[in-house]
Amino acid sequence: MTENNTKKEVQPKRPQCAFFIYKQEVYQQVKDANPGKKMTDITKIISQQYKQLTKDKIDQYEQKYKDNKVVYEKEKKTYEDKHGKIKNERKKKKDDTKATKKPQNKKQKKQESDEDQSSEDDD
Repeated sequence: MTENNTKKEVQPKRPQCAFFIYKQEVYQQVKDANPGKKMTDITKIISQQYKQLTKDKIDQYEQKYKDNKVVYEKEKKTYEDKHGKIKNERKKKKDDTKATKKPQNKKQKKQESDEDQSSEDDD
């Protein structure tokens, strides 16, 4: 096996924001307290809880985010020194979606197919 066949190191993932850190900690509790609720409803409940937290508690989650960001920046620098600059995939995806044609909804497709059939009947 040559060195070219070795797996490339996985690039570091960006840290989660303060809300997502909080959500990760309380999700299972909220889910258990609200059986049968959809994930979106559970997230709304967690969001309301987060907004009601004291400033000190929110600052704790913000600090966790900042700590995680420092670690991420170090890992990112190490990765970029070895493998080159990390490409921002989000921007690339946005550009790709602009180039693609927007799909039609079902009503428009049905109307077009009905028009095509009626024009065939005229022949």
